[in-house]
Amino acid sequence: MYLKIGNINIYYQKLGKGKPLIMLHGWGNDVSSFWNISQVLKENFTIYLLDLPGFGKSDIPKNFNVEDFAEVIKNFIKLQGLNKPNILGHSLGGRIAIKLTSKYPNLIERLILEDSAGVGPKKTLINLSLQTMAKLFNLIPDFFQFKSKLKIKFYKKISSDYLKTGENKETFKNIISEDLTLVLSKIKNETLLIWGEIDETEEASLAHGKKMYQLIPNSRLEVLEDTGHFPHLEKPNQFINLVQDFLL
Repeated sequence: MYLKIGNINIYYQKLGKGKPLIMLHGWGNDVSSFWNISQVLKENFTIYLLDLPGFGKSDIPKNFNVEDFAEVIKNFIKLQGLNKPNILGHSLGGRIAIKLTSKYPNLIERLILEDSAGVGPKKTLINLSLQTMAKLFNLIPDFFQFKSKLKIKFYKKISSDYLKTGENKETFKNIISEDLTLVLSKIKNETLLIWGEIDETEEASLAHGKKMYQLIPNSRLEVLEDTGHFPHLEKPNQFINLVQDFLL
């Protein structure tokens, strides 16, 4: 199904019955990321799976930031007539959920953040040097594709998702440039943090999960052992149990 929000067509799927649960996928993913767990969760919840703008079957926005994504979800909730749905956000979806919940705390019931991005990387000398040098690539001629090859190596260091941006490059730059650390304390909703113990992504390491736990007042952190960036795919049964125990 499609829903027009502003000038963007948003593709979504609705299944199940019960309290509404909106599930927001990560960068480079789409609604299919949650198909495995939604088949179980639909027994207790009305599941709303959205292709975020720029992904899956939804339209690609020219230049979005985190707040733009959050406004799309806010309008989706209103247009669907949902009464305080629960929100689950993975990675990028977590960023959006953080922005949405901190700005509109009365719009949703409870929040689940799964290996969420949003806490800015430490401003180490190495990171700052890499970012500065990456910007300088635009001034260097690309002889024998040397610049292109070197640029790929640098962006792999800065962010694991940059090389998958496609037409979303400007949106990606907007997203990673915003540090949501300062708004975490504004989240008053009861929050469950589910994290993979060995998540190696710079944007969503366990250290970031622990920082979110410390800053979100009414939160608890559940760490899944021997699990990476996708707990809902790597440990689906444990993940489902945590979600249901928290929301039911």
